[in-house]
Amino acid sequence: MADTFLLFSASDKDNVSKEVIPLFSDTLLPVIWPSVEPITLTPDCRVFVYISDAHIPAIIDAAVAHQWQLAILPHPEAGHACRGFGIPKQLDNAIQLACDAKPLHVDVLRCNGSVVLDTVILGRGSIFGLNRQNLNWQEKLKKVFVNLSKVKTFIPAKFTITTESENTVETAAIGTLIISHAHGTALSRNILSTSSVNDGMCHAIVLAPHSIMELVRLFITAPFRRDPRLPGLLGFIKSRTLMLCVQNPMTFLQDGIESTAQELIIETTPRSLCILGGEPLPVSDNPGSSKESRKIVNLPAGGAIAAMIDKPLPFITHAATDEFRELYQLLRENASATPSFLTLMVLSTLLASIGLFASSAPVIIGAMILAPLMAPIISLAMALVRQDTSLLSASSQTLLTGLLMATSFAALASFILPMEIVTPEIQARLSPNLLDLGVAVISGIAGAYAHARIDASKSLAGVAIAVALVPPLAVTGIGIGWADLHVAWGALLLFLTNLAGIVLSASVTFLMLGFAPFTRAKKGLAVALLAVFIVSVPLLISFVHLSHEAKIIKALEGLTINQVVLRQVSARDVKPLELSLEIMTPHALSEQDLDNIKQAIEQELQTPVILEATLVIRRE
Repeated sequence: MADTFLLFSASDKDNVSKEVIPLFSDTLLPVIWPSVEPITLTPDCRVFVYISDAHIPAIIDAAVAHQWQLAILPHPEAGHACRGFGIPKQLDNAIQLACDAKPLHVDVLRCNGSVVLDTVILGRGSIFGLNRQNLNWQEKLKKVFVNLSKVKTFIPAKFTITTESENTVETAAIGTLIISHAHGTALSRNILSTSSVNDGMCHAIVLAPHSIMELVRLFITAPFRRDPRLPGLLGFIKSRTLMLCVQNPMTFLQDGIESTAQELIIETTPRSLCILGGEPLPVSDNPGSSKESRKIVNLPAGGAIAAMIDKPLPFITHAATDEFRELYQLLRENASATPSFLTLMVLSTLLASIGLFASSAPVIIGAMILAPLMAPIISLAMALVRQDTSLLSASSQTLLTGLLMATSFAALASFILPMEIVTPEIQARLSPNLLDLGVAVISGIAGAYAHARIDASKSLAGVAIAVALVPPLAVTGIGIGWADLHVAWGALLLFLTNLAGIVLSASVTFLMLGFAPFTRAKKGLAVALLAVFIVSVPLLISFVHLSHEAKIIKALEGLTINQVVLRQVSARDVKPLELSLEIMTPHALSEQDLDNIKQAIEQELQTPVILEATLVIRRE
C-alpha cells in the first residue's frame, strides 16, 4: 500500500497535531510545506493537504508532475479550492470521503500559466451572481442592492476572445467569468449543466448588457434563477483554450487575488490531476467527445461595438434596427385614413349606437372590436416619442377624421331612431373618473406592447374591448343629436380621458422598449403628460364624488331603523344629497314613520338629504 502524507504549513503545526491528525485511522507522514529542501514523494502516494489557497496551486503542479493522489481538506483559508473541487466544509466528513474515495483524474485550469482553483473574473464578471458562493436569501438580496448601487459605473470595453480552433469573437462587454466546471453552483443547474471535471474544456461567460435596465433585471432575477435558457445579455464560449484581449489593461481576479492584464491565456490540461474525495463531481463518461461551442447571438457585434465601448450604459435598451423598421412601417400604415378605416369607423359607430339605445352590452362589445381607432392613436404615441412630424400629422388627421365620422353618424342615428332615453349603457359613459384613466393607461401599455411584439399582437382585440373608444364617441354624437350638453360633454370627456391615457402610456412603453432615446422623447412626453393632467382635474372631482357616494352606500346598506331595513341604496353626491333606496318593513308605514326614517338617515350622515324610497312589505 502506498504511503499517506499530510502537507501543511508551519503556522498550522499545532492545530494539525491537535485537530487534524487524530481524525485519521491510518498512519500519516506529516510534511511541512513549503520546505527548504525539495519534497520528493513516491508516485501514486496519497497526499492530504491542509493548507491555504496561496500554496495549493504549487502543490497541484507538484501533484501533476509526480502523479500524487491529492486530497484537499477544508482549511479556513482554502475557500476557493474547496469550492472548485467540491470539498465538504466539515473536516471529519472531508477526511472520511477522501479515505473511501476512488482516484479520479480531473482537468487543471491555468491562467497565464498559473493554476486556477475556482474562477477567473475579468472586469465586472462576478456582479451577477455567477460565482460559486453559497449565499442565503438575505445575503443574495444584499448582493442585489450592492450591485444596483454601482450600476452607473459599469462601462463596456472591447473584448476579443479567440478559441483553440482560432475562432475569434469581438464584442462590447463589462466583464467575463472563466470557469472549468460548475459543480455545486447555480451554473450547474442552469447555464453550464453539461460541464464536467474531466471534459477538457474551460468556459467563458461574457456579460454584455445593452442597457442599465437589462442589467438591473438580471441583478434581481439571477440569485433566484432556475431557467436553463441563457439570459439575453450573456454569451457563452466553451473551448480547450481561450485567449482574452482587451484594449486597455483591465483588473481581473484569479481565485480572489486581484491583478491587472491586457491579455489572458486560459488553458486546460485534460485529466492531469488525480484527486481523492470531495462531493460527487460531474464526470463525463466520454471525456474526449466534448466539442468547442459558442452561444454569442446575444452579444453586441459590428457597429454596435463601437457605439457602446467606453461609454456609460444607456438607461434602456435601444430596439434593433430590423425590429424598429418593421414597427415603423406598420405604424405609418395605421396612421393613414384608408377606405377600410373609414368603412369600419362608420359600421362600428352605427353598431355602437344601436347597442347603446338597446342597452345591449354584447352589441357594444362587438362595436369595440370592430372599431379601428386604436391604430392611429398608437401611431400618434410613436410620433410624439420620436418627434416625427410627418407621422404626427398623418395620425392626427386620421384620428380627427375618425372622431368627426363617429360623432356625425351617431348624431344621425339619434335623429333616425325616435328614442330620447338615457339608457343604462349611455348613463355609464357620462361620469368618467380616475378609474377610467387607469384603464386607459393600462390599455395603452398593452396596445404599444402588442404592436412592438408580434407574439403579443393577438391581444389587440382584448385591448380594444378594455378601452372602448367608439362607444363614448357614439354617446357624444347622440348628445349632439339630442342637443343635450350634459350627455355630449360627459361622453366626450371619457373619450378624451381614454385618448390622453393611451397616448401617454403608449409613449412611455415605446420609450422603455428602446424605440426612442429619452432626449428626443421628453418633449412629446411632456405634451402627453400635460393632456393627462388637464383631463385629470374633472376626473379627480368625479372620483371624489364617487368615493363619497360609496361611503354613504356602505353606511346605509343594511341599516336597521325601528324594525325597518334599508337596502338597494344608491346616492347622488349633490347638494342636498339625493338618496334612492328600498325600505323593507313588516307593516305599512305612515308619513310620520317615513319622516322619522329620513331624520334618522340625516342624523347618521350628518347632512340633509332628498329621499326617494320604495316600500317593500315583508311578512313572515
